[in-house]
Order: sequence, then C-alpha cells, then structure tokens
Amino acid sequence: MYKDELVGRAYHHLRVSSIAVVINATVLLAVLYENVNSKHLILWYVLVFLVSVLRNFSSKLYKKNKNKFSVKKWEQIFYLGLFVSTALLGVFPLLFFVPDDYQLQAMVIVVIAGLSAGGISSLSSLLYAAWLFIVFLLSPLIVQLFLQDTQIHNTMAFLISLYLILLMYTVRQFNKQYFDILDSRKMYEDEKEKLLRSEERFEKVFKQAPLGIMIYDKNLIIREVNQEFVDFLEAPHYYLIGLDLNTLPDQSVLPSIKAALDDIEGFYEGEYRTKYKQKDLWISMSTSPLKDSSNNVIGGIGIISNITQRMLTQLEFEYQASHDHLTDIPNRTTLLERIEYEIIRFKRHGIICGIMFLDLDHFKNINDSLGHAAGDEILIQTAKRFKNIIRAEDTVARIGGDEFVILLPDLANNENQSATNAEYIAQKVHNALREPFEIKGYKLNISSSIGITLINEKDKNADDLLKHADIAMYQAKKAGRNTTRFYKDKMDEWVKRRLGIENGLRNAISNGELEIHYQPIIEISSSNFVGAEALLRWSSKEFGNVSPEEFIPIAEESGLILSIGSWVLQNSVQQFAEWQKMFPHIKTFKKIAVNISVHQFEDTGFFRQVDTIIQESGIQADNLELELVESIIVKDMEKVRDKMQMLRDLGVRISIDDFGTGYSSLSYLKKLPFSTLKIDKSFIHDIQYDIDDKELISTILTIAKNFNLEVVAEGVETYEQYLFLNEKMCDYIQGYYCSKPIDTKSFTELFVSTNGVCQVVLNQ
Repeated sequence: MYKDELVGRAYHHLRVSSIAVVINATVLLAVLYENVNSKHLILWYVLVFLVSVLRNFSSKLYKKNKNKFSVKKWEQIFYLGLFVSTALLGVFPLLFFVPDDYQLQAMVIVVIAGLSAGGISSLSSLLYAAWLFIVFLLSPLIVQLFLQDTQIHNTMAFLISLYLILLMYTVRQFNKQYFDILDSRKMYEDEKEKLLRSEERFEKVFKQAPLGIMIYDKNLIIREVNQEFVDFLEAPHYYLIGLDLNTLPDQSVLPSIKAALDDIEGFYEGEYRTKYKQKDLWISMSTSPLKDSSNNVIGGIGIISNITQRMLTQLEFEYQASHDHLTDIPNRTTLLERIEYEIIRFKRHGIICGIMFLDLDHFKNINDSLGHAAGDEILIQTAKRFKNIIRAEDTVARIGGDEFVILLPDLANNENQSATNAEYIAQKVHNALREPFEIKGYKLNISSSIGITLINEKDKNADDLLKHADIAMYQAKKAGRNTTRFYKDKMDEWVKRRLGIENGLRNAISNGELEIHYQPIIEISSSNFVGAEALLRWSSKEFGNVSPEEFIPIAEESGLILSIGSWVLQNSVQQFAEWQKMFPHIKTFKKIAVNISVHQFEDTGFFRQVDTIIQESGIQADNLELELVESIIVKDMEKVRDKMQMLRDLGVRISIDDFGTGYSSLSYLKKLPFSTLKIDKSFIHDIQYDIDDKELISTILTIAKNFNLEVVAEGVETYEQYLFLNEKMCDYIQGYYCSKPIDTKSFTELFVSTNGVCQVVLNQ
C-alpha cells in the first residue's frame, strides 16, 4: 500500500549513503594501502566508487523523473545497486584482512560496523533491503574473524554476530515504526475529511472555538455562552446564563455591548475586572447585532478573547526595547527620549541638565583575560552601584559595551552651580567604583573616565549633547583615565581632525599618499638579514605625516582597514618578490612580515586573498609571515584556530605580535599554531636596568623554546640590549640598533651596501 513512498524514502537517503560509502572506502584505502596488495585494493576502490556514482546518479534520476519507470522497476534498480555495493563492501575483509596487525583489523571492523549502523536509518523503509545490506556486509567479516582461530578473534566474531542480530531486530523496529507513522497519517487524513464533511463535527468544533462567545437579548440578559467564555472568566455556566450585564461592576465594556442593540458594530480592548472571581484581565471584545428573520435587532452576540498573556508579553517587549537586557537599566533609546524631554524643559523654564558619559578603564583587558562572563558581571555590578548613588530623578543608562550615561536633570538655574553639582556626582561615581569588584575569586579594581556636558542654547538635540559628553570622556582618557573632564568648544577640533583623517584615508591609496617602510629582521647568530617587517606610513596632503598610532585605529573603526590592509599585503609581498630576484645570492633573506588587523583576519575572503597574492607574486608560502595581535585571538578561539590552521596548511608563517602585553598569552601558545613569537619593545627598553624585565624575557625565551617557536625581540636599540639577548640565545632582533624602518629605495640601497648583513652587529 505504501510501496511508492517506501521506495521514495530509500532513494531520498541514497545520495548521502553513497557519499558515506565513498568516504569510508577512501579511509580504508588510505589506511591499508601500504599493508595489502595495492593494485587489488585500488581496483576494489575504483569499483566501489563507480558503483556509488551510478547509485547517486539513479537517485538524481529518480528525483528528476520519477515517472520514467514503474515503482517496481525503481525498486529493482535500487536492490541491484544495493546488492552490488554491499557485495563489494562485504568482500573487503575477505580480500584485505591483515592478520598480524590488530590496529588495521580494528579499523576495518570499525568502518564496517559504522556502515552497518548507518544502514538502519537510510534503509529502514525497505526491510529486506536493510537486512540484505547488514547480513552481506557483516557476515564475511564474521567468517574472516572465525578463520583466524584465536580466542580474541573468535570472541570478536561472536560479538559481531550478536551485533548483527541486534541490528536486524532494530531495523525491524524502525520499519514497524515507519509503517505505524504512515498508518497514523492516513488515519488522520481520513478523519480530517470526515470531520470537514460532518455538520455535527463542525458544530462541535465551533462550540469549542478558542474564543469566548456570548449571546444576549435586548434587555442585556445573557442567553447563551460557549465553553471558552466559561473557562476564561472562571464562572459557572449556570451563573452566566441569565446574568444581567447592567449589573457588571466593571462598566467599561457596556458601551460596546449596547452598540449592537443600536444595529452597529461594537469594540472594546483593554483591562477588565471580572464579576465572579474579580480577576484582572486584558480582553478584546467585538459585538454585532443579532437579528430575526424580519431583520429586526433582537439582541447581540459578543466575541471575546483573553489577551492577557499577549498584553503582558507586549509590555515585556516594550520594557526590553527600552532597557538594557544585561544590566536592566534604560538603554540608548530611552535615554535619548529623556534627554529630549529635558531639552524642552530647559527651553521653557531655563532648568539646566547635565549629561555624564562614563567609560570603564581597561575593561577590555578583563574580557580578554577572564572571559566575557566576568565582564558581564562587572557591568551588572557597576549598574547597581550607579543606581545606589544617583537621585530619584536621575537616569542611569547603558548605551553599549562598557559605556554608561547618567542624565542629571534639575542641576541648577545657572551654569556654575550646575557644573559644581555635576562634578560632585561624578566624584560619587569615582568613589563608588573604588571598592574592588569580586569576580570569579578575583578582586578587580575598576576606574572610570567621565565626560560631562551641560545643556546650553547651542545644543539642538539629544545627539549633540551625547556627542559632546562622549568627546569630553575621551579627553578624560587622554588625561590619564580615572578622571573627569567637562566639554569645551575646542574639543570639537579634535573631532574634526579625526573626521578629516578618516576622509583623507578614503582617498589615500588613490592619491599615492601611503607608503610602506621596511625594517630588517636580523639573525643574532649570523648578523644576516633574514627578513623585513612591512610598516605603513602616511604622508597626508592635508595633515602632513600622520602617526600610525593615530590613523590605524581610525582606519579600523571606520572599516577602511580592509582596503588599506589589502594594499599593504599586496605591495609588500610583491616588493619582497622583487628583492628576491634582485639579490638571489642572499639566501638568508627569506621572509616578509606583515601586520594583519582584526577586521582583515575576520573577513571571509582573507584566506583566498592570501593564497592569490602568493600565487601571483611567485614567492614561497613560507616566505610570508602574518603578524596577529591578541585582540584577534580572544574573540572566538575555535574559529581563529581553524582559520590559522588553514593558513599554516597553506605554508604561511604566523607570529603573535607584542607578546607579553596581554593577559592570557601563554594559553594561546599551546592551543594555536603559531610559528613565531615577537617580544614587545616595552620589555626590551629597560633590560639593562630592570631585573624584572630580564627575568620576564628569559622566561619567555624558555617558553618559546619549549613550544618550538622562533623569537623576535622588537625595539632593540643598544649594544647592551643586543648582548643580553645574544646571551639568552634569542633567535632574531629588530630595531634601531641595526636600522630604523626605511622606504623601499633606502632598503634596497642598504641591501647593496651591506650585502644583507647588519654591519653594526657584525662589528661588535
């Protein structure tokens, strides 16, 4: 009866099962290739592959043109393919069993057992097909194991025999359940058809509709109600029949009820308090006139639904839309609405309000070192502390990340007193954060940089006020953090410069303003140039020479870093390739190091871009070293590791830049496939004076050696620093001691004059 559907289900699973067969056959080929007759094994694999391709083709043909053959013919084709495929798989342990290697035997057993288990779901619609597959697949393996005539092989053969019986029983159960499902579905469809055709059933469904229905006469006396009406009012049927609606204690519904008696539609939606149990509900009610055969109004019919849950959900959504889900305080939307209200009050009554913009200092370090859960707990506790110190009329809002805003209405009627009051509240905020936070057993000290702006005649809207407070907060950070700054007009110059730099960067490449400088990387043991780091420089027509410390963060925040980073990677690799052609005799010069931003690394096309650049330039993949910072790593360890491994499989080298400045660096060395570790220059600077820095560098070098990583020390400027690193057997150095970063022409001239050897190091 269900033959068509059963065969169709088998073909539905055929494509996946064919692929699974090829994959498992490939595994067996790879594992046993050097341990059996390789020619016979390859022949077997080719036959399996061809049969799988043909079966896959039959699956596609079935889906595309099911009516090409009869159901019986399709079933015969399926059984033929299954028989051939199963025979090829089943004969494998008889032909390619390795008697002396238990590991290879185990691999064969695991693969065949896995295939047999997979057949349960894919073949359960055709019971005999499933049994054929399991028996023909496992029986040769059982026979081969018994032929080995050892205790362990006999035991395994016995266990697999039991496994075969269990699988056959399981397939039987699956097949039975499948038929039960088909029977149930047919029964449901039959009953549904009967239900739709039956007037009695239709009437029953109507009476059990999920809407309350009441019928009342012209005297507003209830004459009939359905069960849903009884249920949501929780009043007995006998109580409701004959009830005078004029006596309802909550009269809010009466106008819509009476409207039907005037031959018009009535509607009410809102809160309602029931009479019988005095429950507070939200209801939606529509009423219509009830007429006799002469079209005279004889009463009304009301359809009522209980929308309490919907309204509560709506109120909850409205609350969530206006509040931060983590800290349960107002969000940016609510804050802007309240600021706009205070602007109106100021314009009407001259009452000054203040905006206090707060940013937690070094919050990112907590997220990076202890995880986002710890960071979230900090934010929750911070919000609670702020709520405990503000006035009732104030508003604390979280507008994103670790940024909070406190709206301070009614400060005073003059600016000086308002500033004094705002500064007093800012000091309370600093004091509130002074007590350490206890998170995950750690005591963490948190401070905040605060920017304050006061409303004035120039401010046009809430966004202006918020922007000014934000600018003042950045000035507080620049002043050393954990401090407060008020907004001043000249701060706009800083914002305008930032916007100007962003706009300038958009055309910097096309205007030829960007240039790559190169700093040599020196092998300590030989003084040879082993590579160079590409460092971006910008000579702006408007701003002159702009420091990378200023324009790189702006490029990252604006998203321009993608195009700029791509340009740097392309040109630095191409230049390296040209140097290799110019100086083929300098064999030690073998890598170009390029810094990669977070946005570049996360871009979906980054791997393809790197591969293309390598192919087009003609360099070897291991000539390229990509320098990553820890902010890339901490976002999603699994995704980062997968992407890094793809690059490493390509041959590209990967270094962790500025090592030692993060909080979790050591754990990454174990989990991620780095090739190089770069010690930050801040640790190199004082090694001749600072014992702690010496110990730290010694420790880093020991760790790197244990992880088999090369080490580059950055910022080497003196002979003493070089000497210390040489004694500690650091691999490479980079810094002004040998050469500052120089343009392409100067680097080429340096190559020619030194023959690829750092003369300063060589002459020591």
